[in-house]
Amino acid sequence: MARRPNERGKGIMVMRVRLLGAVCLLALILTITRAQSGGQGYIVTLKNGRSIGALNKAHDTKTVGQIANTATYLIQADGDDGSATVLNNLQNDSGVDVAEKNHRLRLRSRDQAALDPALAQQMAELLDGHTLTAFYGTNVLKAYVDQPALNITHVSDVRSVSTGAGTRVAYIDTGVDFDHPALRPWLDPGVDLVFGRSASELDGLSQQMAELLDQQMAELLDNRFVFALNQAMAELLDSGNGSNTFPSELGHGTLVAGIIHVVAPAARIVPIKAFDAYGNTTMFTIIEAVQQARDLNVDVLNMSFSTNQNSETLRRAIVSAHAAGVTVVASAGNDSSASKDWYPASYPTVIGVGATDFADRLASFSNYGQSVSVTAPGAYVVSTVPGGRYAAAWGTSFSAPMVSGAVALLASARAHGHSDSALVRTTADNIDNLNPGLQGMLGMGRINAQQALKVKN
Repeated sequence: MARRPNERGKGIMVMRVRLLGAVCLLALILTITRAQSGGQGYIVTLKNGRSIGALNKAHDTKTVGQIANTATYLIQADGDDGSATVLNNLQNDSGVDVAEKNHRLRLRSRDQAALDPALAQQMAELLDGHTLTAFYGTNVLKAYVDQPALNITHVSDVRSVSTGAGTRVAYIDTGVDFDHPALRPWLDPGVDLVFGRSASELDGLSQQMAELLDQQMAELLDNRFVFALNQAMAELLDSGNGSNTFPSELGHGTLVAGIIHVVAPAARIVPIKAFDAYGNTTMFTIIEAVQQARDLNVDVLNMSFSTNQNSETLRRAIVSAHAAGVTVVASAGNDSSASKDWYPASYPTVIGVGATDFADRLASFSNYGQSVSVTAPGAYVVSTVPGGRYAAAWGTSFSAPMVSGAVALLASARAHGHSDSALVRTTADNIDNLNPGLQGMLGMGRINAQQALKVKN
């Protein structure tokens, strides 16, 4: 097996730059992991003609949820002690096709060693945090539209060829800031699978926290140069109130939406909120989110997360979405690992995306190997964050939406089909020569939107 260069970047830090009072996220690297406290019932898919009522009667379970238009259910067993007995009994039932635990999942912000202050300052100085420019119906930060990532992937070269018009890109995440000026004209209402209300990232926060975020956050963050995003709210804001914890994943969904938009600016964006602001969800909710994307008839589904928890039910849901014409894109993960066991990126019908830097080298945090189909810039990518602000972020979470946006560009310019996803792969620029020791580990290479759009129908 090829050896990876000796680089190890991890975690989450935030650096302040004056981007209209913006927060500059220097490394927001998110990975789903199983929560220590175990599962939340069982996900079962019944064989044709089998009854959930009969199953519950036979196993002393009860139904607590169903994936719409499927025979997949979430059930619970009274007095379940967490042993394997209930699951074994369900798996051995002749009427059950698939049975698995419904693991609780959360987005984990990995700890990161301190960034090199000189490098951090050098990167910060690249951003002009004041100049605005017109961009598809609104004024946005010029550094967002003219960022290096768009030049490297040749997105900037295809504005006159395709803008993503007529396509719809869904993404499964923490929601979105519906009031962000750059995104507001292009957002569909989406779906909230957390509270059943709004796909807004701010929905579900306490009134006190929402007020702090709305009224004071820009000023308070602007007075701090570097801080860990998951610090206690009292420590961060010095408010003297330790009862609230700053939601460590707040803003992740808006960052993803902003990257989709800046790549495919005329595409409709469909937020599917499956994680709360603290990054909590379950496998059943993720599966339901994939089914929602399928039922919404979107062209592309972005999944900016990864987990080492395999799920046959999730795999089947993705296969079903793919068969319905949805191109599924997922981040390959941020563990600096060649493991193939990162999902959903490793599933055959998914485009798994690794992260590169501005020199087309694999980012130090990015996974590589079999889970990677292509790569895209994922270091210092400028995007939107709640409150009408902008940020620069690190992580494969932000490489994936660049690819999702590129697929939307192709779908808009061509008769949409899975040839679009194939073209994103086959027209990528091979970067093996720039990554010694990683030959054959970076998929087909770094995406090239211009080259993909040159290919004739």
